[in-house]
Amino acid sequence: MKLAAIFTDHMVLQRHTPIALFGDGSGHGRVEFCGTVTDIQAEDGFLVYLPAQEAGGPYEMTVTLNGETTVLTDILIGDVYLAGGQSNMAMRVEETVDIPRTPNSRIRHYTEGHYYWGQSEPARYAPQHWQPATDEYIKDFTAIGFGMAQILQAELDVPIGILSCNIGATRVDAWTAPEIVNSPEYQAMIAQRHPDWTNYDINQNSWPYVNRLLYIVPYTVAGVLWYQGESNRLEAEAVHYHTLLTRLIENWRDLWQAQLPFYIVQIAPFADSADNDWPHIRQRQEWVTKEVPGTYLCTLVHTGETDNIHPTKKLTLATEVANAVLTAAFGYDREYCGPVYDTAEKTAEGVRITFTHADGLHFDGEPADLQVYDAAGTTLSYTATVDGNALAIAAPDAARVTLGWQNAPTHNLYNAAGFLASPFFIEL
Repeated sequence: MKLAAIFTDHMVLQRHTPIALFGDGSGHGRVEFCGTVTDIQAEDGFLVYLPAQEAGGPYEMTVTLNGETTVLTDILIGDVYLAGGQSNMAMRVEETVDIPRTPNSRIRHYTEGHYYWGQSEPARYAPQHWQPATDEYIKDFTAIGFGMAQILQAELDVPIGILSCNIGATRVDAWTAPEIVNSPEYQAMIAQRHPDWTNYDINQNSWPYVNRLLYIVPYTVAGVLWYQGESNRLEAEAVHYHTLLTRLIENWRDLWQAQLPFYIVQIAPFADSADNDWPHIRQRQEWVTKEVPGTYLCTLVHTGETDNIHPTKKLTLATEVANAVLTAAFGYDREYCGPVYDTAEKTAEGVRITFTHADGLHFDGEPADLQVYDAAGTTLSYTATVDGNALAIAAPDAARVTLGWQNAPTHNLYNAAGFLASPFFIEL
């Protein structure tokens, strides 16, 4: 018998909920932790739940399996978040330019260590352990996860754990159960795939789901940070991204048997080729947060790096995610995303568009990347005026309005928090 690899010294366990402890093998065992004793009876693996605890630590855990005892030390109890997705979530602190690198022993990080080794040897394991945020380790933490963790730890004064489970160039379907992906309905949505599907074998047969995610299920977490979509950006599949991401959310919530919150980062501006469709991915990410309870949108950010698919400025996104967690989970009143299109109404003068997350709605200068068209698709002249949480556009023949509807948007509509609006495409 053995514990799953994620249970190591320095780990952070989730507060205020029963704590999942699991592993492989058969036999008998017991766990002593925080003054409680939990028995284990295992046959081809085990899963037990330890009693819920308040935030605190450091503690020790004594695990005896078939007569062999292991003592895990320096354990903290606080809040744990899973950082999922592809390369922009995997991007390390040392690859960014604005994430503070302040050591903090109450922030811990774990990287799930399975990686792809080709078809002949499909999985290898690089042993990992929970790492405290010291000068030695911070450089390798997920940048968005660590940036968020610093804000949460300072605000909530509890330990924060980041569970990093992500791989560059992976698709949303690669992180979804094969029985879902292989259904006829799902296959029809991804019949035409972005080249990342063939360029990276890791995207086939749900490899990350089977060989990364399932190794950490159901480690108790407070929520999921999700930054992904670039590898599903071919238009034919991008228009289905809201359904694909919804299936993943449902799938993961079933795995954890919990309504995990998802904090979704909208993909960044990138001057990609015309056959790749970033606008629909962004729009569909927004749709998910409007349609699926317990999901929150953190809107895209201008970093001045539209020639870089991996922007090195990540602090604003980390701040948005932290604010979303504080608002959704702890009742704070923190803005966490830019203005989001809500309604559009034809008026005698043109069109009135209302927004949520619109306190202090304003253009930073003259309106940019805002286009108005008539029914024939002809570009119209217009004037745009901000009126409270609405944008009044004077163009009597307006039939379509777009904002930032391109791979690398240049729009400049913000709220008072300084967060950029989610792009939109409105047919009237």
